[in-house]
Amino acid sequence: MCGYCMERIALDILKRDVQGSLQMKDLGSDMNCYFYLRETSDFLSAADRVRRSRQHRTFFSDPPGVAFDRGLEILFEHGFDSSAYQRLLKKPFYREEIIATCTDSRRRDFETLSEGLQVDNLGLLYQAETFFWGNNSKVLRNLDHILPACRNILKHYISWWLDGKALDSGDLLAKLDNLGHLERINAGYAEQTSEASLSRAQDFRFGVLFTAVYFSILMVGSCSAGKKMLLAIAQRNPAETPGPCADDLWLQRVAALRLYDLEGFEAFSRRVTTLHATSLIYIDLMRGFTKEQRELLLDIVTIQPDATQEDLCDKARWLRERELL
Repeated sequence: MCGYCMERIALDILKRDVQGSLQMKDLGSDMNCYFYLRETSDFLSAADRVRRSRQHRTFFSDPPGVAFDRGLEILFEHGFDSSAYQRLLKKPFYREEIIATCTDSRRRDFETLSEGLQVDNLGLLYQAETFFWGNNSKVLRNLDHILPACRNILKHYISWWLDGKALDSGDLLAKLDNLGHLERINAGYAEQTSEASLSRAQDFRFGVLFTAVYFSILMVGSCSAGKKMLLAIAQRNPAETPGPCADDLWLQRVAALRLYDLEGFEAFSRRVTTLHATSLIYIDLMRGFTKEQRELLLDIVTIQPDATQEDLCDKARWLRERELL
């Protein structure tokens, strides 16, 4: 299944979580656990629940894993000394995730694959000390130090991953070959064409840069100057069909949510027809529209001249169904 189909499954898991109807049996597959941990608003409780339901320790994905990125979110939003982050830091699985993610190899990958983007300060995200020591983590909250790099990587992400302005393919493949990854990422695939190899190389690069992109969305989402960039991410689908995990579609929804938090409902209502239905659903689940707000949004959506388009229909369907709950 493609990422667009899987995104619907992820949102259904989030809906059941919000409604309190998510059951242990719903967490039987690795993918469902991944979506639950990625989407939930209460990662700490969700992680405990997953561990109880799975009865084994290895339920997180390979680095950079969902636990690492959600932990980064807690660290950024609450601070190193907060009870939430300290509670997480005491969890063995999270400490193991930091160590597994923040390797020398991963740091070299980030440095090489982000070369020329002027994002060196984001290298802190790939250092274990940032997550284990309070003084190191405080640098992440220093706007003067970190914000320019965040803007730079998001501009690149929009141009490269969303608008599809390709990198120099020869340069990317050469870098991966020098890093020792090219043969490995192509191993086991029947299709060994140069186009297929480049596509896998692009996916590998996305995986390496993902943590920096996610953190940067959180960072620019904390200041009003980031609205334009958040909107650009929220309005664009990836240039290529998203993979099964649909992490790029999650970034799209997170950007829309952060924009909503910055602007408020009134401004959001003026943008609702330009955003994807999945973002509207996500914001409603995470923040909760009032009955009056849903009615206003439904009016806006249904009076559009192109209201028969699938995305607008999805928005209207969701808003009507919510009225029946």
